[in-house]
Amino acid sequence: MREFHNKFIKENFGEQIPVRRRFMNIVCIGGFFFSLFATVANLISGTGTVGLIVCIICTIFIFCAFPLVKRIDDLNLFAYIILIPLNLIVFPLLFFTLGGIDSGMPLYFVVGVVFTIILIENFKASCLMVFCELIWYIIVIFYDKSHPEISDKFCPSNSFDVYLDTCLDFLVVTLCIGILVKILATNLEKQQAKTDRLLAQMEELAVKDPLTGAYNRRFLIKYLESGMATSKETGKSVSIVMFDIDKFKRINDDYGHLVGDEVIKGLATILMNSCRDYDIVSRYGGEEFVLVLPGASEEIAIQRAESIRSIFSQTSCSDLIDRPVTISGGVAEITSIMRSPEDFISAADNNLYLAKETGRNKIVATNYNK
Repeated sequence: MREFHNKFIKENFGEQIPVRRRFMNIVCIGGFFFSLFATVANLISGTGTVGLIVCIICTIFIFCAFPLVKRIDDLNLFAYIILIPLNLIVFPLLFFTLGGIDSGMPLYFVVGVVFTIILIENFKASCLMVFCELIWYIIVIFYDKSHPEISDKFCPSNSFDVYLDTCLDFLVVTLCIGILVKILATNLEKQQAKTDRLLAQMEELAVKDPLTGAYNRRFLIKYLESGMATSKETGKSVSIVMFDIDKFKRINDDYGHLVGDEVIKGLATILMNSCRDYDIVSRYGGEEFVLVLPGASEEIAIQRAESIRSIFSQTSCSDLIDRPVTISGGVAEITSIMRSPEDFISAADNNLYLAKETGRNKIVATNYNK
């Protein structure tokens, strides 16, 4: 039984179901129980045989709507199929057969209007239908005023029955609208949470390199702009290290680009594992990475870079590579003459170039150049 219940919930109300169709399913199931409760309320209050029969017909009508909504692709068409007969025929008919203005049926008119506002997607069509329904209900009520014998004929009730019927109908309508609002609020919260998750994923994709998971070049530039401004205000140092895989083109040529990607991902993993909470790793382009070290001097940055270089040289990024793979790095510490992130990166890039030109597999800093 529990398995059937879970399957039913997932197939009709799961997150894979579009929100609007999911809500239509909720309305159909909830509307059936709502109509069933209203029928029981009318049975208890003793409002007459004809009214009870109409209530049962209404319950069957709404029950049949659930399999119908699963077969109709156009949900707006389904809404019209349900709302037009419900508001223009069924509710007015119930009004006359359950006691007229002295019954609780005017409360159900409110439910009909609320459902129209919720279910009709087009704003203009919704407003037009609500206007027509209000005019129609006013006509029905005033017609009962001028012909009270109609409702008295179908539902002769004493004073206690009238009050009991109104109280029960009030209870049913209040529960219906309350549950409906709660369902709407819950679905809205779930949809908002889902939207927030998707936005977070999109934001992450916008700043992360898809291959390595490191930050991309755009994020690096913005991060350095902020870091350089903070450094000038606080006087705290910032250092960066630009790494490059030695003879990477030969790796691609000899082993293929897939193996080359494995080497790139291997370097990114080592860099990110070596980070402090406030360090960042960015893939600058191709096989080049930039490690940003807030608060680190050039000396500390050299030590960190040397440690990374040593770890990478002893790590096998792919079983297909049968020779050592090494990296070179250029270190730069922020100075007062650097006006932009590009100036900062250029200083590290120049040192990286020097490391490449003087034998590779080494770390070069500005003081080394001097």
